[in-house]
Amino acid sequence: MMSRFAGERFCLPPGVWLRCMAWCASLLLLAGAMGFADDAPAPPPPSYLTIPSGAQFKQGLVEEDYGVVGFVIPGAPEQSVQMGKHWAGQIHLAGVADNTDLEVMWQKMLKPPLVQSGWVYGPDLPGQAKTARYQKNGKNSWLMIWVFGTDDIRFDLVEVGPLPAALRLTLPKPAAKPETIVADHGDFPYLPAIPGTTPTGGSQDDSPMMIEVDTSKTETEMRVAAPGSITKSYSVPQHLQSPAAFYTVYHDPLVQAGWTIVHQTTNLLSADAVINAHYTNNGRDIWVMLHGGGDGYTIQVGDAGAQDLAKQLDQDCHVALYGINFDFNKATLRPDSDPTLEKVLALLKSRPDLKLEVQGHTDNVGSDDYNLKLSDARAASVVAWLVSKGIDADRLTAHGYGMRQPIADNGSDDGRAKNRRVELRKQGCGK
Repeated sequence: MMSRFAGERFCLPPGVWLRCMAWCASLLLLAGAMGFADDAPAPPPPSYLTIPSGAQFKQGLVEEDYGVVGFVIPGAPEQSVQMGKHWAGQIHLAGVADNTDLEVMWQKMLKPPLVQSGWVYGPDLPGQAKTARYQKNGKNSWLMIWVFGTDDIRFDLVEVGPLPAALRLTLPKPAAKPETIVADHGDFPYLPAIPGTTPTGGSQDDSPMMIEVDTSKTETEMRVAAPGSITKSYSVPQHLQSPAAFYTVYHDPLVQAGWTIVHQTTNLLSADAVINAHYTNNGRDIWVMLHGGGDGYTIQVGDAGAQDLAKQLDQDCHVALYGINFDFNKATLRPDSDPTLEKVLALLKSRPDLKLEVQGHTDNVGSDDYNLKLSDARAASVVAWLVSKGIDADRLTAHGYGMRQPIADNGSDDGRAKNRRVELRKQGCGK
């Protein structure tokens, strides 16, 4: 993670703020570290980070097993983002007058021992971060130093490298038969915790699970993923609090276990990380939202495949389907709708006497006439899919209700997502 210093006020030359905002925001990490009395003091940075004789590293040094820093390169349009073993902290120069010019302090006192030990610097611009690389003895390290005063010299150092072996996970695939999961005990069978983190609780939510899904490279939308969900939370020790560590621990193992990433963090320099994924193999239909950063993370899972359609139809005469999705403003079924459609197909095949009305519903965006036509077309698409799989067309009718039967407040993204739905109604049911 990026370093966290206490939120001190200081002045920078004009034009510097935009270039250093991401790094300055990262200084919050060190301030957080200073408040963790239970954590053991971090070890000093590697010996090749040489400082002048008489100087010392101040208390509050941060070490992360795997962190991320955006290094400012003078003249470059973007930061160079590097990940690996990370140290952040402050250096104190003893015996130096407070009114010493900052550039003199850098050029005459701090820079020479670093260059002598092998650090290579680019151009030094007054007021800018001082960025260097060390490529000796099998190391590929980046260093950034800001000089604000004799008692306020800040640094970030990253030894570039892969995620440590001790943090790597291999995720088991969800079984064909749904696993028994207790909300407040244990991990999810197919989503174990990060090694070194501690469970802090869990809860079950019987309201629909909402999840953010990418609809294009730049657009996302909220969807109803499952009729309910279970969330488990974990605390994280200081050395594992980087969003980069959380993201890297789970991302590739999810893909390797057969999950499809539907939304993810694109900027690991932000304060947290998010991965939303969908599992549709082995007859399962599971959604997960992983959110990490700082001193904790959560894993929320919704099992859309656990919905008992037959039971709900018999009890209530109708059931809202979770997981049937369409292209934006179209009646074209998306491929990730197949698990839910297959459940409806299996129900109809197991109950030859069952007849259903397939209902389409929308939110209130757009005109009433437009939404009626769209919802009718979407219901017809579901019927056409079922008929194409061998269901007698006489057992199914399609009807669009547009925005006339909302089940949630259209004034919020979540409410509109809940209103955009397909429902089944059991024909001949008197309830």
